[in-house]
Amino acid sequence: MGEAVAVRFDDSLPALARIVEKELGASALAHGVALRDVTGRLAFVAAAPIAEEDVERLSTELRRALGPYARADRAVVPFGDYGSSELLQERHVEVSLPNGVRVKLVDRRLVGADWLKPPVEAAPGPPRFVFASLKGGVGRSTALTVAAAHRAAQGERILAIDLDIEAPGLGAILLDDDTLPEFGVLDALVESQLGSLDERFLADLVGPSALAETRGGIDVAPAFGRRSRKNPADVLAKIARAYTEHVREDGAVVTLLDKVRALVDFFTERSRYDAIFVDARAGLHETAASAILGLGAEVFLFGIDERQTFQGYEALLGHMGRFVVSGGPAPEWFLRLTMVQGKAPLEREAREAFVERCRALFRRTGFGPAEPTSPADVPALDTVGALTWDDAIPDEQVLPDEEWVPRSPIAIAYDPQFQRFDPFERRDLLTDRVYRATFGDLLERIDEPFRARRSDP
Repeated sequence: MGEAVAVRFDDSLPALARIVEKELGASALAHGVALRDVTGRLAFVAAAPIAEEDVERLSTELRRALGPYARADRAVVPFGDYGSSELLQERHVEVSLPNGVRVKLVDRRLVGADWLKPPVEAAPGPPRFVFASLKGGVGRSTALTVAAAHRAAQGERILAIDLDIEAPGLGAILLDDDTLPEFGVLDALVESQLGSLDERFLADLVGPSALAETRGGIDVAPAFGRRSRKNPADVLAKIARAYTEHVREDGAVVTLLDKVRALVDFFTERSRYDAIFVDARAGLHETAASAILGLGAEVFLFGIDERQTFQGYEALLGHMGRFVVSGGPAPEWFLRLTMVQGKAPLEREAREAFVERCRALFRRTGFGPAEPTSPADVPALDTVGALTWDDAIPDEQVLPDEEWVPRSPIAIAYDPQFQRFDPFERRDLLTDRVYRATFGDLLERIDEPFRARRSDP
């Protein structure tokens, strides 16, 4: 007799769904919720009364099948039991399982809770642009700097915010010692734990970049200000506290996403800027969630054409696909996602291969009309999905389910001039005649909302 196969994290939720559907029926599974605690253990919360003997039988079966991933105390929470109504009303995500069954999941976490919040709608006011990537070295911060300088050259007032507080870059690129502000974004996230930030503090969070010698200008909220430069031994202690949630006097929990959004909203509401550019932290950390999901921005997802890029974005987009209504229209935020190929080769065929992989990635992670989910229907990494690309779709348009159209990926060509980017040493790099050939497609995309604004009556 062979040894029992160990149940692992990825096996546990499908096993719970299969057992609940078998014991109680599909309707009970659809209306109840699965509760996953901070250790990963699961319980099922029923949305309708269950006989006591059924509770016992289901509890026993869940513990047998899930092993350590079943809650030892209450593997089943009956309807009307203590805390059940609160759990049924708690924020949840709908998880689509390999057999097409969807399960409501309340996912308790010590970290990463901001990833459970659905993407917010497009923010009103000046355009917001988030530059995100899975790792450094893909040209994300350089592209942001070029885009900010480009818009400043058109007479716009730009605010650039560095949210990469563990690997800061924008401050060093855009500010010098004379213009570095007293505080940085790291200080704002820490100080907001203990009270609201006043106007004076926030004024000391922004420094003007000397690189914008144009009709417009670039202000920068760096990750580190003068205080952190003067007290480097305190930086790690501040980072540990920047990510901490806190509870307000009214009982509301304030997460990192809430703090970042409040900071960006403050500068937006003052009507001082024509656009906000945000450099997100690389990777899938909580800070990335605040920028990608919480700011209502145009989001550029940078990567080079390699296997690691598509594996990482499959995790991100697979999670975001849980916020898509099965068989419903494309959500508005879907039309604000753009893949960007950094260090792209000049050969057209190589760029087309990246586009094809992006197309397959979106289809594979649930961005498209509902389809059967048998293994034969899941495309491999290098296959081409059936989607088309169309950059002419208005941002406000809601698409029917048969017309899901991702935004076309953008290519930024490999250019040795920008590999060791120091605009203070090479100011000519921030002139249109130099950067247009490399960043032209990205700048065209960024210019869209400004052209739309000018054309509004």
